[in-house]
Amino acid sequence: MKLQQLIEKHWYTRTNLLLYLLFMPFTFIFAIIVKIRFYLYKFHLIKSYKLPVPVVIIGNISVGGVGKTPLTVHIAEELLKYGIRTGVILRGYKGSSKTATIVTQVSDSTIVGDEALIYAKHNIPVAIGQDRYLAGVTLLNQYPDIQLVISDDGLQHYRLQRDYEVVVIDSTRLLGNEKILPQGPLREDVTRLNIVDCIVINGYSSIHDFINKFNITNGSTVISQKLVLKDIYNHTTQEHKSPIDFDNLNTIALAGMGNPSRFFDFIRNNKINLNNTMAFPDHYYYKAEDIPQNYDAIFVTEKDYTKLSYLNNDKIWVVEVEVCLDSNYLIEQIKSLISS
Repeated sequence: MKLQQLIEKHWYTRTNLLLYLLFMPFTFIFAIIVKIRFYLYKFHLIKSYKLPVPVVIIGNISVGGVGKTPLTVHIAEELLKYGIRTGVILRGYKGSSKTATIVTQVSDSTIVGDEALIYAKHNIPVAIGQDRYLAGVTLLNQYPDIQLVISDDGLQHYRLQRDYEVVVIDSTRLLGNEKILPQGPLREDVTRLNIVDCIVINGYSSIHDFINKFNITNGSTVISQKLVLKDIYNHTTQEHKSPIDFDNLNTIALAGMGNPSRFFDFIRNNKINLNNTMAFPDHYYYKAEDIPQNYDAIFVTEKDYTKLSYLNNDKIWVVEVEVCLDSNYLIEQIKSLISS
């Protein structure tokens, strides 16, 4: 854990000269492999596969959580308002399943992963699979009325052909030191941003500053998204509460995600009383002994609750969020894929 913290500090706050020199040859090799792989697929020297419906990628060029899942839920729910039936595919990270699998609300997160269950609980058809194309085929076989498939992550999964690419970036971290792994947090070079269709900045207020900082010159449209509080819900008691209801209680927030401070800040910014916090590794599978005692309320994300529901702990409250985009541009662009 300390090594991970040291590396993230090197990526996002202060350069560690020793790590910089140590990682340099590995970054050079990784960058070459990434470029070669990109061009092998681009010039069809490695075969890629196309689904019979349009595919939208919601991805990122950096590691860690950036806010892709709430955006994907938002897009799927917005498209449904226009009568467009949308399904989601994703890898099923940290799940044990090795084959393409349909996910339902009663699926086991240890098998299908935590993020897939969020979509299922929002009544969005979803399938997981390390091979996104096979996941897409499985999804369409199960739900033949699906008109569009969204891939949560998979920007670098070039085996699956795509019709539209969206990159999500977390405004609190942006792209860190802008170096490729392992020197920095990037999966691909910053120039990749110039060949995607849309960039969504999660929580960023100055799009103009972002465009200038990262030299977005080739027409990629940049918009921003804001996460807003939707509900504070107790799945055990089936109660809904507002922020003011926690004012005089002893509370704590737990988060197992790439950037837990983002969740803690969100709680505070929404005037929800928060006395303490506990951070866990991304996609962490909680044990009963991890849950702190002597608190009146424990706040968690939807993703974390998929691995906590088995406890039936009436102290746990899920802080549900929803996306608010600064324009309808992205939805309109994706809608146009259906009629094109």
